[in-house]
Order: sequence, then structure tokens, then C-alpha cells
Amino acid sequence: NSFDKLTALECAFHFDTREDFFAEAFRVLQPGGRLAIADCLPRVGREINFWLRV
Repeated sequence: NSFDKLTALECAFHFDTREDFFAEAFRVLQPGGRLAIADCLPRVGREINFWLRV
């Protein structure tokens, strides 16, 4: 409960599950705090193949 705002930029993939990511985010947020997330979410097909090669 240390922060009133949290920005997560392309970091959720470091967690084993989405649930783990959100659990940690809400653990450090104060009640009523704000979470802003930005991440890459490739679509299926050729675009996802590009991300798998990187």
C-alpha cells in the first residue's frame, strides 16, 4: 500500500501469470489507487510469428 498511482509499461510478461501480475500491482497500490498498463498484444497470424522470433 505504498503508491497511489502505478504505471506498468511492457512488464507484465515478467510474471508467471496475469493473476500474479495483478496481485503484485494491487499489493503495492493504496486502496483506490490507479493502475495504468501498456503492453504489446500481438494479433494472431503473421504478427504473432514475428514476436515469437524476437
